[in-house]
Amino acid sequence: MKIESTLEKAQYNMFMIPLSDEEGSMIIEKFGKRVICSVNKTKFHCAIQTSKNLGYFIGVGKNTKKMLNIEFEDKLELNFEKDQTKFKAKMPEELEIVLETDPDASYYFEQLTDGRKRSIIHYISKAKQTQTRVDRSLKIAEKLKFGITDLKEMLKAK
Repeated sequence: MKIESTLEKAQYNMFMIPLSDEEGSMIIEKFGKRVICSVNKTKFHCAIQTSKNLGYFIGVGKNTKKMLNIEFEDKLELNFEKDQTKFKAKMPEELEIVLETDPDASYYFEQLTDGRKRSIIHYISKAKQTQTRVDRSLKIAEKLKFGITDLKEMLKAK
């Protein structure tokens, strides 16, 4: 499915790709809310969001904007496909290995809601250095085993 749109400013240093009501509802009906979107042939995981004021849109943060090499008011050609990944996000290899080698942490991770899993995956993926991703994965695994399931609480707890 191919759609044309532009990158628009949203709130708080965020950007968005607006979709018409027809486009947004058609994408959700065909692929679901969580999709893989291609912009200028670069794929990324995204969610089709909606609000009373904005209608349907895709939120774009500064890292995604940089990865896609797009700027405010750029004309974009978007393609959508069903996100068939397990967590609707790309699992960092470091977290995957930690969970494979720690069955207890893996068990507790699997009990989390999909949204909490994606929050953890996103938090670990944001780290640029491999060692930082390993350290974060190990810390998350330990917190899960102590029954801490909220990322904000995990980051607060010593």
